[in-house]
Amino acid sequence: MSVLWLLLGLLALTDSSESGNWGCYGNIRTLDTPGASCGIGRRRGLNYCGVRASERLAEIDMPYLLRYQPMMRTVGQKYCVDPAVIAGVVSRGYPGGNLLVQAGNVDDGVRVVQDTGHYAPTTWISESQLSQMTEVLTVRIKEIQRRFPTWSPDQCLRGGLCAYVGGPSYVRSSQDLGCDFCNDVLARAKYFKRHGF
Repeated sequence: MSVLWLLLGLLALTDSSESGNWGCYGNIRTLDTPGASCGIGRRRGLNYCGVRASERLAEIDMPYLLRYQPMMRTVGQKYCVDPAVIAGVVSRGYPGGNLLVQAGNVDDGVRVVQDTGHYAPTTWISESQLSQMTEVLTVRIKEIQRRFPTWSPDQCLRGGLCAYVGGPSYVRSSQDLGCDFCNDVLARAKYFKRHGF
């Protein structure tokens, strides 16, 4: 009987650590972030900003994102990216499940979705779309790692998130790590992490 309890205890410990801090690009639980700018909050109908706004926007998107949680875990494992970060990027970039219509190529040949302001309501996101988005993010993070080899994994994650929207040359120093996209995504990701992602 004690062997059974030992195995159950080890299984519970393994399960909690797997969902707790996995990902090759920093630990989002330990990152501090100011959250969304007031402009982001206003665009989504909020009269406040910061972490509170990011968390509210994540909460609004949560029912939509829960459908994709298993897919986000699969893609996260494939690219070694915390699913909560993927959920944060999707929540920020595609609020309420609205995918951007127009996509284009950046100067380095990496395909990214561009914000044109035109949204097409969708009822699904494919694993291929999530993979593409996550691959672009990991390419940006790895570019930051190569350019700034002394930076911590957390700094590289921040830099990768800023470069994800600003392009590879956006991050020139550690002073560029506080872009609004990164601050908002990380606050949303921390919310999603606390809620099972």
